[in-house]
Amino acid sequence: MSETKHNPKRRSEEYHNEQAAQPEQEKAQTPEPKRTPQQWESLVNQRIEEAMQRGAFDNLRNKGKPLDPSPEPYVPPDMQMANSLLKNNELTPAWISDRAAVLAGIEHFRAKLLRAAADFAQARAEAATPQRLTELDDLWGRYVESWRAEIVEINKHILTQNLKQPVTFLEIYPLRLEDEVRRARE
Repeated sequence: MSETKHNPKRRSEEYHNEQAAQPEQEKAQTPEPKRTPQQWESLVNQRIEEAMQRGAFDNLRNKGKPLDPSPEPYVPPDMQMANSLLKNNELTPAWISDRAAVLAGIEHFRAKLLRAAADFAQARAEAATPQRLTELDDLWGRYVESWRAEIVEINKHILTQNLKQPVTFLEIYPLRLEDEVRRARE
């Protein structure tokens, strides 16, 4: 392998010298007609194939390794440095960890509600007297009131989280007690 093959600047100069050496008649031909996107794609693919055959891509840095996606084109420049620092230190932005905490809280609440609904259904099935059924219904009413207060707190966390996160498609919908109870009882 020659030194020219490893030196991009020298290869560029050789290419320009070759272009300058071509007869002026070839350059003075009529301008090419406008190309369609498919023609451009075909031309680009052809040029890439030719370059590959010449070995133009053989000495690229990091050959065979995945590309580094930074800088990310859709991240504002002022956030790119912060994101790279977080990524390099294996940290996540606060809104992501806060979102995970809110979702974990929702799942914990739903699991608790599911257990209570199953226990209540079993207790109602085993109740022998109307008095016991009344006691269970009163207990269920107290549970529902405590869940109502808990859902108010969860929904405050959800609202705060929805305001903090930069993307709307990750919005967490507030909980409705009636829907949650119906889901747990089904």
